[in-house]
Amino acid sequence: TMRVFYNVWLEPESPQDVDGVLAKIKDMKPFQGDNWFDNVGYGETVYFPLHDNTLVATTKPSAENMVQWRRVVQAVADRGMQLNVHAQLRGSIERFLTELEDINKVKPIKGLRWTLSHVDQLEPQDLDRLRRLGIYVQLHSRPTIQGVLFHNVYGDKAYDMPPLRMVQDSGLPWGLGSDATAVSPSNPFYTLGWAVTGRMIGGFKVSRQTITREEALIAHTRNNAYFMFRESALGSLQQGKYADLLVLDRDYLTVPAGEIKDIKPLLTMVGGKIVYAVKKDKKS
Repeated sequence: TMRVFYNVWLEPESPQDVDGVLAKIKDMKPFQGDNWFDNVGYGETVYFPLHDNTLVATTKPSAENMVQWRRVVQAVADRGMQLNVHAQLRGSIERFLTELEDINKVKPIKGLRWTLSHVDQLEPQDLDRLRRLGIYVQLHSRPTIQGVLFHNVYGDKAYDMPPLRMVQDSGLPWGLGSDATAVSPSNPFYTLGWAVTGRMIGGFKVSRQTITREEALIAHTRNNAYFMFRESALGSLQQGKYADLLVLDRDYLTVPAGEIKDIKPLLTMVGGKIVYAVKKDKKS
């Protein structure tokens, strides 16, 4: 009743671990599944010592650790696979982009649909670098429950973390999602509500990088299908695509923005078959 598309994530912690990961990457063969369950690439954490944390104010990747990071990323590029890179803070974003530019000179990566995840501190000067490399971004709704924590660490700067409006206006392909349930709820209407209002689930204003409800919906559906290499089958209601859809208890496009987070499904269809439906109250 659910489609799952995933990246292999091996998370090496030492040069010896990287040796083992390289051997596994060499044997990886994505796209051996189907439109229900399939591996589409590699990532998110490339080398665990460089896994930055948004609640730590700064990060400075060491040259020693970047050597191991490069080994893994180069192996993915050599295999011609899709890669997702965890990068949240300025230090990581800048250093990773520089390394990716060098890798691109050795093995061109444009067209492989590589992505940077989170990019909470992405800045305007990064956009052209991403365009040249053909790298896209995935933004997440962790501020729905962590927004005040972001502000405790970064002050007013947190109002632009992550920079939804900047990325939307840039024209870069990007996807919207919730990230892991350890840091944000998976309910898509919480994510959509935050993207439109800039408010946490409890109502506290934490972001000024809001987007329209249409932009948010496209980023959460149609755009994400592209990252999973399923844009011809998923992400929108069109002839020839799978009938994966929701029937909602209110109109997403017209309800007050503050109520988007409260929307609930009455019925869910996957592949044209009903897999969930609210039971009617016999008394009504």
